[in-house]
Amino acid sequence: MMARGSWVGTMLVVLVGCGGDPGIDGRICMDPYPAHVGVDGLSGPCRHQDQDAGSGCGSGEAVHVSLGWDGPSRLWFGPEEQAPECPYGPASISYEGHADLVAPSMCEACACVPSTGSCALPSTLTASTKTCGNFAGGTLTSFDAPAPWDGHCDDTTQVPTGAALSLTIGAVAITENGCAVAPPVPAKVIASHWKTFARACDGKDWTPGRLSRSTCIPENDPTPPGFSLCIYQNGENDCPAADASNVFTERHVFYQGTQDDRQCSACGCGSPIGSLCTGTISIYKGDNLTCSASPLVPIPVSSASTTCLDIQPPGQALGSKSAKPATYLPGTCEPMGGQPSGLAVPIHPSTLCCRP
Repeated sequence: MMARGSWVGTMLVVLVGCGGDPGIDGRICMDPYPAHVGVDGLSGPCRHQDQDAGSGCGSGEAVHVSLGWDGPSRLWFGPEEQAPECPYGPASISYEGHADLVAPSMCEACACVPSTGSCALPSTLTASTKTCGNFAGGTLTSFDAPAPWDGHCDDTTQVPTGAALSLTIGAVAITENGCAVAPPVPAKVIASHWKTFARACDGKDWTPGRLSRSTCIPENDPTPPGFSLCIYQNGENDCPAADASNVFTERHVFYQGTQDDRQCSACGCGSPIGSLCTGTISIYKGDNLTCSASPLVPIPVSSASTTCLDIQPPGQALGSKSAKPATYLPGTCEPMGGQPSGLAVPIHPSTLCCRP
């Protein structure tokens, strides 16, 4: 809405006589002539308009404002960062608005942090009288650890000489906690912005003209470069029809707000991909039940699959085993959600019709 009274049309005092027809300036024609056109170029039945046809603005300009419109005022529009100040300072601002709303139907991208999880060492270890990949017909001997096993030295079972040409160890157990959303806030729509800013300014020492709805603009107050002389009406409207009394035909619509119903679906994360638990189990000779000295062989294990290792030299006895806690290696999760819906539309329009 306009901020200044300068948009309010100025009306002349109505002088009332007896009988006759009204003229365009509100007076009564005592001798009406319907086809009359005055020297001001306006049609009207009153011949007395001829003697009043002067603008009464001296060397200044008389500007006529159509019925139902406010003004005039001076309008500038363009990128907001380039907006000039009103010639007579902030107090002379009569209107500010925007046009060309940019409101993408897009959401900020969802993201996921690396997965978290935990690992549990396998407790199933089995010796075979066959080598890895050739188990058929072999004799199996348990070399199990306690369940659950934290990796401490264990001698609860042994494998006698000749029973272990290979040793198969179960996979490390992996427990997935999944991936958290990063950052842990709902997805947001990409912020909207306006491409065009409009600012209208009052003039200085503008006075009512002789005719109704007219304004005198002094000669010493010209329209600055980049500004246009305009009239105003609230809402979206067509400009008044172009004729001898109206030169404001260039239409512009600006807005003073938005109704933004855009929103985004919540972010989420898919199942972890590529996570892994790894560890190493050390096997000791048959006469070593305390996991002392050097191990017979350190065996890498993981959550990817069971592990089989041929014993070298084959057939020797197995006495004890130990392990360090397995390590969880994070995976990645595919982001989900963040789908846009709704629209943003401009609201509170105003129409400004300007002199081309």
